[in-house]
Amino acid sequence: MTTIYLAGPEVFLPDATPIMVEKRRLARQFGFEPIGPGSDENQTPVKRTAAEIYARNDAAMRKAEICLANITPFRGVSADPGTVYEIGFMIALGKSVFAYTNHPDDYGLRVRSTWYAGQPIDETSGRPRGPDGIAIENHGMADNLMIDGGIEATGGKVFRAIALPADPARDLTIYFEALRTIASMRG
Repeated sequence: MTTIYLAGPEVFLPDATPIMVEKRRLARQFGFEPIGPGSDENQTPVKRTAAEIYARNDAAMRKAEICLANITPFRGVSADPGTVYEIGFMIALGKSVFAYTNHPDDYGLRVRSTWYAGQPIDETSGRPRGPDGIAIENHGMADNLMIDGGIEATGGKVFRAIALPADPARDLTIYFEALRTIASMRG
């Protein structure tokens, strides 16, 4: 069975356990063995140190054949930083990496609408800049170009929702689509 590392911020949600149980069930439905954060569904919750959590996730990433990461914006306009680290680490290990986001808007649009919240954007230089002078990525990607670009360089894909679901932190529609597509690619 192909091992798949499930990266994402769901572990921080107050109802993380049922969400992670469902994500693992769906992964198994498509012939994957899920590993990674929150994968100890049959164990009593144990308080771990940061070093223990890191070591556990590091070992799981090294063991996994594929990574599927949730890059739905978390606590801001971009993906969870821990998830971004996991994506980069898996790419560096030469693993196949895929991602999904429940947010349909491009990263640049989110920066404009959320970060700058309607403040004027300077378009005169050919590169959009916020009122603070900082350039805004305008590449039409789901997140920072290094995230999308790195995933695509592994032969992976970023799956995006067509519309923002009612509960983007918990909706598994695009996750399901990603699993189905990855399974079909593996033959």
